[in-house]
Amino acid sequence: MPANWKRIAEQNELYTVRDFQKAAHRLMMEQVLYQANPRQRADYDLITAYEGAFAEAFDLFGCKLDLNTHERYVAAIPTITETSKITLTQTLLALVLRKLYDHHMNRGMLKMGVAGVSLPELETAFQESTGRDLPMKPQSELTDLLGAMKRWGIARLVKMENIDEVSWFVEILPGIQSIIKEQSLAMLKAHAESLYEPDEVAAQKQEEPIS
Repeated sequence: MPANWKRIAEQNELYTVRDFQKAAHRLMMEQVLYQANPRQRADYDLITAYEGAFAEAFDLFGCKLDLNTHERYVAAIPTITETSKITLTQTLLALVLRKLYDHHMNRGMLKMGVAGVSLPELETAFQESTGRDLPMKPQSELTDLLGAMKRWGIARLVKMENIDEVSWFVEILPGIQSIIKEQSLAMLKAHAESLYEPDEVAAQKQEEPIS
């Protein structure tokens, strides 16, 4: 288990101790790194090349390294998930995004592992799954909500500019498969229920649960 990166860096002239430290720090901060992201590519490649050493290092922080070479991403999955600072709307949105991703994947609608979702589709899915309205102004609360999803490495809001108009859509990223698995799904659902008001909990149980 590496107490520091010096010994490993000395075995390969291509990388310095700082390279290893930077890659580990970026993964810790951003949680998911994608090979397709130019800003993350070098760190992804380094972690992939030294998967064992990084896995041991992240184990010290209570994180499991999850490398998906097919979708070309690496994720740091906390073994103890802290949900107390996640708002109800963030929790529900994460659950809905995972449901939408599975829907697109099962129907062969992914493009390079990414599910492209229009804002109307997201709005409808959120309302049908939660019984709540999703804020739909990209410059306001929706931007903040999807900013949190981007920080978690699971989705991002994309702006497309044509000559006469500007359109928005959401890309649900393949790392959502690692970040929101069966255990974290159960934790997020329990967290959401704990944040509902009593009357809302009763109403929610009468509706089809998010799955």
